[in-house]
Amino acid sequence: NAAASGESGNAAASGARGNAAASGESGNAAASGARGTATVTGKYGSAKALGDGCLAVAWGPESKAMGKLGAWLVLSEYKGGTIVDARMVRVDGKTINPGIWYMLRNGGIVEVEE
Repeated sequence: NAAASGESGNAAASGARGNAAASGESGNAAASGARGTATVTGKYGSAKALGDGCLAVAWGPESKAMGKLGAWLVLSEYKGGTIVDARMVRVDGKTINPGIWYMLRNGGIVEVEE
């Protein structure tokens, strides 16, 4: 398990079922081991699911997530500091592509720049 709580902090977990969490603004979390979880809760956070069966959770305002084929992404949308929507999708290579950043905006999942 790895955690970062300061601004622009980075957390990475590479072992099986490892968890990485970043809570500060512009934090980054990555999980590369099998069935790992990467979670960001701060504004502008980035979560990556790079291992088999991994989950990337973008649970902060303006946060984004990406994953490899077969990974799951959890995306949230905020208005006025309150969560107004959340979605969970699988990186299937058709609708949601591997190696692409995604955010939830206006109720829809959109590609975003790095």
